[in-house]
Amino acid sequence: MAASLAVTGSSLAELPQPQYEDYTWEKEIFVPMRDGTQLSTDVLLPKGAKGKLPTVLVRTPYHKDNTHWAYFGDWDKLFLQQGYAVVIQSERGRQFSEGYFEDYLEGAAHDGYDTLEWISEQPWSNGKVGTFGCSSSGEQQWAMANTKHPAHAAMLPLASGTAIGDIPGNDTQGAIYRGGIPQMGLWAWWYNDMATSERLLLPPDTTQAQRVRLRNSFTLQPMTRFYQMNGRSIDTSAKTEQHDELVKTLPSMNVIRSGGGALTPFDKYITWTPGDKRWDGINQARVGHSQKTPALHLNTWHDVGAGEMSRMFKYLQDQKTPDQYLILGSGPHCDLLEESHLANLEFGDLNLGDARYMGRDNGYAELFLNWFDGKLKGKKDKLKKMPKVQLHVMNQGWITGDQWPLENTQFTKYYLNSSGKAGYRLADGALTTQKPSQVSGKDNYIYDPSYPVPTRGGGCCSSAMAVDQRDIEARADVLTYTTPVLEKGVTVAGPIEVVLYVSSDAKDTDFNVKLVDVYPDGKAINLSDDGFRVRYREGFDKKVLMNEGEVYEIKLTNMVTANYFKAGHRIRLQVTSSNFPSYERNLNTGGNNYDESEWVVAENAVHHGEQYPSHVVLPLIEKLNLASNKQ
Repeated sequence: MAASLAVTGSSLAELPQPQYEDYTWEKEIFVPMRDGTQLSTDVLLPKGAKGKLPTVLVRTPYHKDNTHWAYFGDWDKLFLQQGYAVVIQSERGRQFSEGYFEDYLEGAAHDGYDTLEWISEQPWSNGKVGTFGCSSSGEQQWAMANTKHPAHAAMLPLASGTAIGDIPGNDTQGAIYRGGIPQMGLWAWWYNDMATSERLLLPPDTTQAQRVRLRNSFTLQPMTRFYQMNGRSIDTSAKTEQHDELVKTLPSMNVIRSGGGALTPFDKYITWTPGDKRWDGINQARVGHSQKTPALHLNTWHDVGAGEMSRMFKYLQDQKTPDQYLILGSGPHCDLLEESHLANLEFGDLNLGDARYMGRDNGYAELFLNWFDGKLKGKKDKLKKMPKVQLHVMNQGWITGDQWPLENTQFTKYYLNSSGKAGYRLADGALTTQKPSQVSGKDNYIYDPSYPVPTRGGGCCSSAMAVDQRDIEARADVLTYTTPVLEKGVTVAGPIEVVLYVSSDAKDTDFNVKLVDVYPDGKAINLSDDGFRVRYREGFDKKVLMNEGEVYEIKLTNMVTANYFKAGHRIRLQVTSSNFPSYERNLNTGGNNYDESEWVVAENAVHHGEQYPSHVVLPLIEKLNLASNKQ
C-alpha cells in the first residue's frame, strides 16, 4: 500500500528536506526464527527509492498500529523520508507472532539475531541496521547487542533501564526491585495489562492476507485503560479501576490472580527474591555483557530505569567499549520522544520550561538522524566530538562531561538531625553538611501495613510523576529532614546514596526515601525515590532478620537526578516505611511476605548523631560545563 509521509505539526520544519514523499507498507510478513517460530513483521520502504537502504528496526510487544506504544508517533515517517527502510516486528508470543511469552524479554537475543540476519538478506537492505525504540522496544536491544551480529551498526535504546540486570552497582534485576522491595504497582499493572503469558491464538496456517484483515478488526493487546487501534480510541476505564483494587490484594502473590485475568510471568516473579538464581535465565544485560554496537543511552530523570541506564553506561565505559554516550533529559517515561511539548515541559505539578535537547527545536530528531546517518549510511560523523555525557539539569539547562558521574562532582554528605519530632513538625528535621554534635538522637514512628503511605509521583508511565508532596509530609509516619533556605543555588547532578541507621520492634521492615525540592511557597516536588528491605542488609542472596531495638546500617543507592535547587528553595529528604502501591508493603513478620495475609504493626526508628551518622550523599556540581546548543 502507499501512504502519505506528511508529518503533523510544524516541529519538523528545520530538519533536512524529505528525500521521499510516500512509502509502501507490507504488513504481516511471517519471518522464521531458528526454531521454526514465525514472527509477525511489517516492512516499510520509501516509495521510489533505488539501491540498497539502511534499516531502522523496532521490536515491540504492542499492537503495531498503535503508534504511541509501538514506536511513538511519526518517527517511522521521519526515517522513511530520509531514505531508511523501517521494520517493525511483534516480539515472540505477542500479537500475531507465534511462540510463547513465558518470561520477560522472551527470545530477545536469538530472535533479535535472526531478525537482523533476515533483514541483511533482503534485496533492499544495505546490510546495516540501527535499532530504535523506547521502553520495551529499547529493552529488546540489549540482548540483541550482546549477540554481536555484524549488521547491528547502531542502537538507540531509550528508557531501557528495566533490561539491566546485575552489573556492578546494580542489584535491581531490571528495576523489579528497589533495595530488595518488589516494585509491585508498575509490574502488576504492566504484566496484567500489557504482557500476559496466556493469549488468544490465530488459527494455524493463516495466510498473510488473512492476518492483515484480522489486524484491521482485532487486537490481541490485553485491555488497557486507553489505547488506539487503527485510529479508533478505546476507553477501558473499568480495567484501571479494577487494577487499583487488585494491588491491595493480600497475599501479594495473588494480586493479578484475584482479578481472574490471564496468567503472566509476574505471577512467579513476585515469589522470587532479588538473589534468586532463576533471574540468571532472563534475557537482561548482566556481568559479562559485552557489545560492539555504538549506543546512545537515552532516558529521563523521572523514569523508573534512569539509575539502571546510567549504571549500564558506566559499566560499558569502564570496559572501554567505544562509541557509548549517555543523555539524560527531563520528564517522565519516554517523554523525550514527544518533542512537541518540550519547549514548555509540564508534568504533574512541575513546570520546567524549555527542556528541548540542547534548547533546539527538533533537537532529538536531529540527533537521531545524525547518529544513524553516520553509522548506517557512512556519512560524515557529525557527532564525533559530542561529549560522552549530557545531562539536562532541571531548572538550569544542559551540562556535559565525558564520564558518569561527571568529572567535577563533589560528593557531599548532608546529615540528618532533629529533636525527635521530624514526623510531627516540618521545622524539626534538619539536613546539614555539619555533622550533628549530639552523641545520638532518633525519630520514631508507627508503620501500619494496613495504612501505608500512598504513592505520590515516581514509578512509571504516568504524565504526573512529579507531584506536590505536602499531603504526604503531613503524616506522622513520614519523617522530613530539610536544609535551611538556600542563600545561593545548588546544582545536584548524579547518583545519590542514602545511609541510614535504623531499628524496629519487628523482625523485618522497609525504609523508603525521597529527595524533594521545596519551593518558597512550600510546594515540595519529588525528584527521585528508593527503598530498602532490612532483611537484605547483608546481601540480597540471604535473609537476616532484625532483633528488637538493635540498630542496623542500611544503604540505599538507586536514586539519580539532576536538579538546580534555586536560591530561596530548600533540599529535603523524606524517610518512611512504605510507598504503596509503587513498592510492595512489608507485612513486618519476617516471613516470605508474598504469601502472607496477616501483618504486624511496627514501631520503627531512624537514628542520627555522632554515634549513628545517618546522611545523604549528594553529587554537587560547582564548576558547570554548560552545553552549547550546537551538536
